[in-house]
Amino acid sequence: MIGKHLIYGAVGFVVALVITSTVFLYVHNKRNYIEIIAVTGATPLAVKEDVGKGFLLEVAGDTEKVYRFDRGALNAFASTYVRTHEVSLEGDFEGTYRYTGIPVLHILEGVAPKKPEGAPFDRPLDVVVTFISESGESRHFSFGELTMTDDSEPVILAYKRNELLPAKSQNGEEYKYNIHKEPLNGLRLVCPAEPDTARYLDNVIRIVYSDPVVDNKGLPVMQQGLKCSSEAISIVKNGVSNPLSFEGVETASIDGWVRTGHGRGFKVISSARGYNMRSLLKNNFPEAGPEKFFLFVACDGYRTLFSGREIFKTEAGRRMMLVNEVDGKPVRGGASLGPVKDYYVDRETWGLTHIIMLDNIN
Repeated sequence: MIGKHLIYGAVGFVVALVITSTVFLYVHNKRNYIEIIAVTGATPLAVKEDVGKGFLLEVAGDTEKVYRFDRGALNAFASTYVRTHEVSLEGDFEGTYRYTGIPVLHILEGVAPKKPEGAPFDRPLDVVVTFISESGESRHFSFGELTMTDDSEPVILAYKRNELLPAKSQNGEEYKYNIHKEPLNGLRLVCPAEPDTARYLDNVIRIVYSDPVVDNKGLPVMQQGLKCSSEAISIVKNGVSNPLSFEGVETASIDGWVRTGHGRGFKVISSARGYNMRSLLKNNFPEAGPEKFFLFVACDGYRTLFSGREIFKTEAGRRMMLVNEVDGKPVRGGASLGPVKDYYVDRETWGLTHIIMLDNIN
């Protein structure tokens, strides 16, 4: 009899503990909300949100192992808010929203790449990052545009979406310009730096690392520490190589270029002169545009991959240069790729020998 009372008492204690914890969490969150109002007089609209039930993500491909993130793991990542004006690829307005989500950088910087045996380049700057939805749709990015750029407009995997509605209604009519009314039921890939929603993707469940398919015949082999220089740059399309032309290419310049490396930190603050990369690519590849990818290769085998959307559709891409002069002196080793708005300068490619346009990224 005493044993039963002890069991009932223990069960009752556990139930009471669960109820107390639930009430505490509710009261605690509510109290914080009320405290914001009481102390500041402001009504908080953007408050902490948790990842919903059933949200899962897997990262695989050319990685050390398969990484799986459940709801608890996703909740552990630092999140952010972004506001978007969404316009379709065809130019139709799709609405204004506030998203809560995880910057993709926060996920990728903790996932170790592992390239295939015999890969021509041993670093991830030429890696393709593919986001795959539950229905099998995919969107492709370069590893560098997700990890080396600044944090002002991060690509995120959103798990909450709220409509941003105007403060005043017009003649009492319902606001009709936001096409998305329903809550998110899966991770939504959101790209606020881009002018359209072409690379947005709903219900993302998988991220895959892969090497781009490239014909490496005639390309420099990776030789770390090699002191080399490039006398000329070749453009390559469908395996056909031609000399790079500067005829009709717009010039470009930058002052106050802060150059900080991912590995060794601050280098120098420079000025640079050269050619605008958009103009250079369009003049040499008439088909160049947002749907292509571009691989830049140096005389020591160093490689960097850029998506056409980054180059042709973002402000950072508008500022990209082919640099031939730094601080008033010719660039050592030959012309350099200059993604001058990157946070880290690791995508600089000194002694550039080849620019390859890739039509298909699988």
